[in-house]
Amino acid sequence: MTFLSGLFLAALPLAAVPVLIHLYRGRQRDEIAWGAMQFLAQAATKSRNLERIEELLLLLLRIAVVAAVVFALARPMVRSRWWGTGSSREVVLVVDNSLSMSRVVDGQSAIQRMKENARAVVETLDAGDQVHLLLAAGGGQWLTAEGVAASRAGKERLAALLEHIEPTQGAADLLGCLQMAVPLATADRPTARRIWVFTDNQAKSWQLEAQGDWRQLGDMLQQADVPTSIEIVDCHLPQSELNNLAVMRLEAAQKIVRPEESLEFRAEITNVGQTSSESAVVQWLLDQRVVATAPLPSLQPGETRQVATTLSLEHQGVRAVSCRIDAVDQIPLDQQASIVVEVADQIPILLVDDPPGDDSSKSAQQLFTAALGYAGNQPQEWHAIYRPEVCTSAALSGADLSAYRAVVIANLGELDRDARDRLQAFVQSGGGLWLALGDRIDRAAFNRNWYDDGDGLSPLAIEKLKSLGDSRAPAGMIHPPSREHPATAQIADTTQLDIDQAQLRAYWQLAHRGDAEREVSMLLESGDGSPLVVENYVGQGRVLVQAFPWGLEWSNLPVLKAYVVMVLDWLDYLTAPAAARYNLAPGSSIVAAAPSGVAYSSVAVLTPDGKQTPLAARETGDVAMFRYAQTQLPGIYRVLFNAADKTAASVPFYVARDPAESYVQPLDEQQRAALLATVHLRFDSDDTAEPVAEATPTREAPLWGALLLLLVALLAGELLLSGWLARQRHGAGVHVA
Repeated sequence: MTFLSGLFLAALPLAAVPVLIHLYRGRQRDEIAWGAMQFLAQAATKSRNLERIEELLLLLLRIAVVAAVVFALARPMVRSRWWGTGSSREVVLVVDNSLSMSRVVDGQSAIQRMKENARAVVETLDAGDQVHLLLAAGGGQWLTAEGVAASRAGKERLAALLEHIEPTQGAADLLGCLQMAVPLATADRPTARRIWVFTDNQAKSWQLEAQGDWRQLGDMLQQADVPTSIEIVDCHLPQSELNNLAVMRLEAAQKIVRPEESLEFRAEITNVGQTSSESAVVQWLLDQRVVATAPLPSLQPGETRQVATTLSLEHQGVRAVSCRIDAVDQIPLDQQASIVVEVADQIPILLVDDPPGDDSSKSAQQLFTAALGYAGNQPQEWHAIYRPEVCTSAALSGADLSAYRAVVIANLGELDRDARDRLQAFVQSGGGLWLALGDRIDRAAFNRNWYDDGDGLSPLAIEKLKSLGDSRAPAGMIHPPSREHPATAQIADTTQLDIDQAQLRAYWQLAHRGDAEREVSMLLESGDGSPLVVENYVGQGRVLVQAFPWGLEWSNLPVLKAYVVMVLDWLDYLTAPAAARYNLAPGSSIVAAAPSGVAYSSVAVLTPDGKQTPLAARETGDVAMFRYAQTQLPGIYRVLFNAADKTAASVPFYVARDPAESYVQPLDEQQRAALLATVHLRFDSDDTAEPVAEATPTREAPLWGALLLLLVALLAGELLLSGWLARQRHGAGVHVA
């Protein structure tokens, strides 16, 4: 027996109150000797014995009333199989809805076989069982917020939920699902927990390499507060040779393009099956509309073919481009891959530069804008996609940074705290920041505000200003950079460009301070190894710190051919996080802002499985941002900006699937043995496996209802008995000694 409110048992001593009252009343009798009554002594003695029995019975009734009240308040629970026919088990159905479950053989799909097996298990459950549904794709997702009783109505609801489950492009994490199911906490403590896993037993779904996690799961099973069993229901299809073509990867030459500018897309298609594929057609789709096709010849097992197309994207905005194989095979869900690109006429960047005191030489502003194809604010016949806008350091605090992809400070001076905080938020949300250090910098203030003991926007601190008498010395030259870094791959080619002809007359020496030693990525370094340009990752954005200014005061770099290429490549690199935020890995957060000029009243995200979830705005710097983190399932997500009864704008995001999911590799006997050696699982196809012992089904029933009924009966009995005794003694106020 257990008590839900056991503290009330402390009131049990109150049952002694009727005894004390009884003893007290017995001491209050007055005995008066009366000679005329001496002949009645024998009869009085006999009546008194009967009266004592009646009083004792009344005392016991009153003690029982107090005890019944106390026990009813303590709310006892009694566990026994005699209280009902229900089993009070907790049942978890883990359903594999990963990519491989879409496989079709001879007209039957693995997902349909899974549904049949799951419905059959549901029909065998007792009415007292509480059932939970857990989807395995995308790291595990509960389909039922609370347990569903396995009554007739509950079984119908479970059957409807199972019928609507469809395979996804996601990967199943069966280990993670078991880690969620074994310690599942519910309001009522069950007598046993039964876990069924419905899967086609792909080896990748079991995460066999995570031996430490499997041992931890085994410990969880041994320490579980209720007996727990796990049974694997194999939903694999009949043995047959796999026939499957898959789009393994889709890439674009660049993620940002001008309207009507040609952009090349390249896809990698592989025959991951065991038989030669038939010839097929490759379709290219723009926002789900077919815009180009190409033939695909027959591929041998394991053969890969590169296919490409060039599209001209006319309208500005964020566009989803897909490559799809128009063919019939066993796994249709991996026949398409997508990529999201941005079509923009101009990408604004902000150049922060203060007017020079001497107009005799070209300013950093003039040199920088000229590299982008602008003379002042006017674009020339050739100009880059980046459109520079110029402001002073004093005006930076009032600038709307959300309108820009990157901020370039040509000669960093001291900025107020508000400007620094807004730049920090700008970078964290995906913006790029390029800081050039010149004669306006204060070393102590920079180290305090920008380096901040290694926690600031700059990864290195300023040590001292290094002035060079001979700019041709190794310390004054720029060492050819690495070809491996995307920002320096082009300027590293000294046969085409002249970065090795750069000469520096002065620059700030950058280094770690104190014990904050960590590896820092250097884009440029001097001939003696001093860092000249370093990068830092802050939030979703990037920061470049340059040890010399953009003008001609300290170097000849702006007059070299490499200068224009470097400016364009580094702006590409700085703005890449903002462009790449539309193409995500599973689990990465969607971060969206409303398109310019779009009026909306509500925002929602449309997931690949067709569900809509409302989104609330979060203020980030100067703009309202909308975030969604539940992106474990691959596919195209769309953030919908709704106005009245229509969608004013739709912004696509693509979560890429794992190409390894296209390879069908079921568990072999050795892998199954390794699983069984770590955790006691029972495969339904293994007739020799011993079933896990399960406790005798019992049910824990509340007892306080019966106690309340007993209390009513005791009170009625006490009233009747006390009334009867009062009538018997009415008028008898004299007692014989």
